[in-house]
Amino acid sequence: MLKTVLKVFFLLFGIFSLSGCSVFNTTASNPVGGVLRSDDSGNTWHFKNKVSEKKNISGIDILQMAIDPIDTNRIYLGTKAKGIVFSTDKAETWSKMKFPANDVYGIGIDRFRPGTIYATGVYRKRGKVFKSVDYGKNWNEIYTEPADGTKITALSISNSNPEIVYIGTSSGAILKTVDSGNTWRKVYDAKGIISQIAFGDDLNQTIYVVVYKKKLLISKNSGATFSVAGNNDGNKIFRDAVVFSMAVDNSDNKNLYVGTNKGFLKSSDKGDHFEKINILSNFKKFAIRAIAVNPENFQEIVYGSAQAIYKSNDGGEHWSTFQIDTDKVVGNIKFNPDDVSMIYAGLRSFGKKKVLTN
Repeated sequence: MLKTVLKVFFLLFGIFSLSGCSVFNTTASNPVGGVLRSDDSGNTWHFKNKVSEKKNISGIDILQMAIDPIDTNRIYLGTKAKGIVFSTDKAETWSKMKFPANDVYGIGIDRFRPGTIYATGVYRKRGKVFKSVDYGKNWNEIYTEPADGTKITALSISNSNPEIVYIGTSSGAILKTVDSGNTWRKVYDAKGIISQIAFGDDLNQTIYVVVYKKKLLISKNSGATFSVAGNNDGNKIFRDAVVFSMAVDNSDNKNLYVGTNKGFLKSSDKGDHFEKINILSNFKKFAIRAIAVNPENFQEIVYGSAQAIYKSNDGGEHWSTFQIDTDKVVGNIKFNPDDVSMIYAGLRSFGKKKVLTN
């Protein structure tokens, strides 16, 4: 009898111990995922996955990455199944945040009110948006989908007016709040997965929306109406393009960069016309899933494709490459706004069972 009791005890102990450690891998695991950081403007990259001497985040899928614009030491990672992971020392070490949901595709940080964070997530199979005003210690639900199954797959907060936030869903709905999430209204139905939303000007009039593996939508009247990018383009570069990613630079030029199955495209007139940027990778075989532009120099562009990172210092005329030893894909790239020589990249898997698939 005693032996049986002991066996049950140790079995249960082992189960609970493993479940408590499942958030992070042990250091014995190969660094197949997680975060890479470059400290020399993208010339070299190094994994930054440490949690402790025995644990790391190399096994997580990073769906979103956000750098606190007020305190750029703080970095937040939205993950597939581990909620939010954060760092307060520029990715040197990571901790798990007490966040009520998983599948965090969107994170937005208020640049005027320290500690105010918006994040999407799935709680009990239902897509929701949460808000924290104390650096993620406590969260309040500010939006929920009406039924199970739909996820909130994109979120963007205005740089000039933090009251304005847009979200997008896996069913194609685009919603907007102008009072920090107290009330919402639906502004468009895109009939596809919304994977990115970005503001194209400081007046919040121009809004870009990626309908994943479909099209790029543009609104030039604060979301009142949307049109498909490229419809007015006489050279038809963008016509019928399948869109994977985009980025908007923060310079006065407000250039728009888009990764598509027709190549790496650039617009200097808010999406009316596009030109093709010559790149090294095979864009038809390997999708361009992440793009970033140096906020201090729009000639400096970085993009991720498959297991490689590409960097140009002259607007795309010439490229350098960095190969990553991983079976995951570069899904996020961010410049540190206070030190643009520091760049972060997040890795993730793309599979049939995920909302955003190959």
